[in-house]
Amino acid sequence: MIKWLLVLLAVAAVGFGLTAWVWSSDLLKLELAELEQTYATADSKFMEVDGVRMHYMDQGSGPAVVLLHASFMHLRTWDSLAESLAVNHRVIRMDVLNAGLTGPEPNDNYSFDRNLELVHELTRQLGIDKFAIVSTSSGGIVGFNYASQYPDRVTRLVLVNSAGLPRTRQTNPNRARGTAIGRWFSSHHQTREMLRATLDRNFIEPHEPPDWLVDMNYDFRRRKGVREAGALQMRNYRAVDPDIVLARVRAPTLVMWGMDNQTVVHLEADVFENWLTQAPTIKKKYPGVGHYLYLEIPEAFNADIASFLAGEWDDQLRVTQRVPVAVEQNTSE
Repeated sequence: MIKWLLVLLAVAAVGFGLTAWVWSSDLLKLELAELEQTYATADSKFMEVDGVRMHYMDQGSGPAVVLLHASFMHLRTWDSLAESLAVNHRVIRMDVLNAGLTGPEPNDNYSFDRNLELVHELTRQLGIDKFAIVSTSSGGIVGFNYASQYPDRVTRLVLVNSAGLPRTRQTNPNRARGTAIGRWFSSHHQTREMLRATLDRNFIEPHEPPDWLVDMNYDFRRRKGVREAGALQMRNYRAVDPDIVLARVRAPTLVMWGMDNQTVVHLEADVFENWLTQAPTIKKKYPGVGHYLYLEIPEAFNADIASFLAGEWDDQLRVTQRVPVAVEQNTSE
């Protein structure tokens, strides 16, 4: 009995080691050229932007709108919104660094500041002087920093479940989660089922991640170099000082949040509104929705974005007035 138990343990150890070797090797990874052949569409365009071959789409005509996607996502997640807005707008969306079909950063500068530079240069090369920004999650970091740094170029700003505020130890995106073995396997390879489960936690029932999103994200995460570049990006993450950065935003701003968001809680919408002290703002929260508003409730989301961009909600905009608290001085000797 003990002999057979030892044999089973040995077989299990070999199987575990083989699985670990396969997951850490290049056997399951895909070349960028292969992904481009599979996922580039008739609307796909490519441009060399400051040494980076960027994948973007430029659709419709009218006032320009730039769409900035979330981490671990890509420009195709904006398909529904882009189709809706392109009726009356020129819609620009791009794969940011380490996403979709955009090529590698030649100097390994995977940071939000670098993405901001690329957005600026891409729009400049496209001849766009002024544009609205719709940004979500980590894309929101690029969005509000751009609006802060270039207030004369941004006509309107939309922050959807935006990241970028200072973090506690419990909400720090670089915090260790799960067991050491689980973190190792997750960092080296996620199965399609593991990826679906991760996405599903951010969709609130009855909403669920569509199959096309799971399949596309699974393939993009298997791209060679993505894991290493992602680790660099996370190490480069720094929260902003909202008192400085957000206070420089001037564009009318819509803050949108899912009330049941499991990634960034809806109270952060109030914090953004509080620190946007120079920007007329309006805040809207959606019950029964999670982190991916644009995928969970696309019809309502698209309609609200269009209304805001058209100025239909301007009578509801307000500017936060933050009055310094008087400090009572002790005059006793």
